[in-house]
Amino acid sequence: MSRPIRPSEALRRAAEDPGAALSGLARHRLRIFIRLTDALGPRPRRLVGRAILALSGLGRPDGRTGPRRLTLRVLGLDWTVGRTQAVTWAELATGDPATATRTALRAARLCLELGEPRTAERILAGLDTTGGDAALVLLRTELDWQLGRYRRAADGAQRVLELRPGDRDAARLLGWARSELTVLEPGWRPTLPGPSRPLAPIKGRVLHVLTNSLPYRQAGYTVRAQDIGRCQLEAGLDPQLATRAGFPRSAGIRGAPTREVVDGLPYWRLEPDLAPGTGPADIVAKTAEAGARLVDRLRPAVLHPATNFLNAQAALALRDRSGIPVVYEVRGFLEETWRSRIGGDVSASERYADTRTAETAVMRAADAIVTLSETMRADIVARGGVEPDRIVVVPNAVDVDRFVPGPRNEVLAARLGLGSEPVIGYISSFTAYEGIVYLIQATAELRRRGRRVRCLLVGDGEERTALVEATRAAGLDDGTVVFAGRVAHAEIQAYYRLIDVFVVPRTNDRVSQLVTPLKPYEAMAMERALVVSGVGALLEVVSDGATGRAFTPEDPISLADVLEPLLDDPTARVRLGQAARAWVVENRTWRQNGARYRALYERLGVA
Repeated sequence: MSRPIRPSEALRRAAEDPGAALSGLARHRLRIFIRLTDALGPRPRRLVGRAILALSGLGRPDGRTGPRRLTLRVLGLDWTVGRTQAVTWAELATGDPATATRTALRAARLCLELGEPRTAERILAGLDTTGGDAALVLLRTELDWQLGRYRRAADGAQRVLELRPGDRDAARLLGWARSELTVLEPGWRPTLPGPSRPLAPIKGRVLHVLTNSLPYRQAGYTVRAQDIGRCQLEAGLDPQLATRAGFPRSAGIRGAPTREVVDGLPYWRLEPDLAPGTGPADIVAKTAEAGARLVDRLRPAVLHPATNFLNAQAALALRDRSGIPVVYEVRGFLEETWRSRIGGDVSASERYADTRTAETAVMRAADAIVTLSETMRADIVARGGVEPDRIVVVPNAVDVDRFVPGPRNEVLAARLGLGSEPVIGYISSFTAYEGIVYLIQATAELRRRGRRVRCLLVGDGEERTALVEATRAAGLDDGTVVFAGRVAHAEIQAYYRLIDVFVVPRTNDRVSQLVTPLKPYEAMAMERALVVSGVGALLEVVSDGATGRAFTPEDPISLADVLEPLLDDPTARVRLGQAARAWVVENRTWRQNGARYRALYERLGVA
């Protein structure tokens, strides 16, 4: 909800003015920032925020300020822990209280732009946000919003509107907060009029309701949806896949067709051009309304929404209207994912506590539940009100005919700068709970022990900049750690074949303990030796010493200790890889999952 930050003419003049009190490095950083923001425009504010934070230390080495528009050092950074930590803020040299307050506000806003609300909270803790300063109250309101405190955000936005009637940011925040609180009411869903005529469902036809999908979004969620469609088609079912209102415009794509075929599977776009900024209650309502028209057209026998609860609420509204049963697929616990990213105690916030309650409510209301692992199944049962026999585990899996062992692509290896050293690595989105920083630190430890090793990281995400800085902090900016960037899923096999030991270094966060990622199965099918963090969800995948190895979560020394003997023993790597492939062929194929889905639908009488 924060305003995008753009370069001002004052910054441009400061960069070019030879009399400006800027060091050469600061002037260079400023020019880079201006080019970045010119190139990016208002879009990825997170990147712009990181660029701004890279300008820390614009003051002269003697501590005096540069041009007045450049304040003093606004923030200091410590990248060594693998994620951005804004550490300090400073007053202007004048010591004027009003100026100090403005500096604090600027620092807090930069933190919010960056997605570091905890630091913003520390900055604002010393300021009185209860008075009549509308800008200060609005900033605190935005902070409450980022920390998931929707009721406080609504109260704060209302206060701003009293102080500054017509404020557009406050009005937008108020609308969003109220919309969030609406969908978080247990049992809430939109009301739809009944069908104009009785429906005659087509047995075996499944209407999936998804947040997003290929080809506009590539992630584990969208890849699994595609694989589910394929395996259901192979099992004699008729999968139809729909994305909820607002997608793919939310991914920056306008004018997407309402129906398109992706690798043989039909995807339906429900209100694809719904305006960005639409509140969740309206998104669910629009999804249900467009879904009702699609249900009348397709006459599915079962509705199959996947995480999160907004998709389930739309599907339950369609069930209320048409009587079609709902199978809710719980692919993750997004409140836990958010908690791992935001840090601190968020257990009392609406975004955490009420989201968990809303998720539990739709689980209880569904006719059946699918989830990914026994760990996740146990968590669902522990919530109460969901009978164990209504939960079916359909794990992540792999197409073992597509992901097959093969020779290393030497041309690709040379392009990436990989030599003859053993390669450890990971392929994933770069998020904090993936724990990639511990893999980087373990690489540094192995190098300190004199081991010749390279680390290949394939992917991208919000933690990329922090991981690059962590690599430098570990003294590995000599090409030892290779960042390959994001790779299309169709091309990913060649990257797996470059990795001798595939490491899944997830943190000890609750989300890591519960949710099983997709990538380990692909690595196992490719006969890569697998090393995983010893969290519950991953220990369901790997039998330590048989199909892979495990290490102590968040402990780079433990990881280095496990990796070191594998670097010296190619035979052990081959043995682990072969055992891993044999296990996934026996237990984790999409063909097997197709049979699991069909058995569930037959039990419900819809196939």
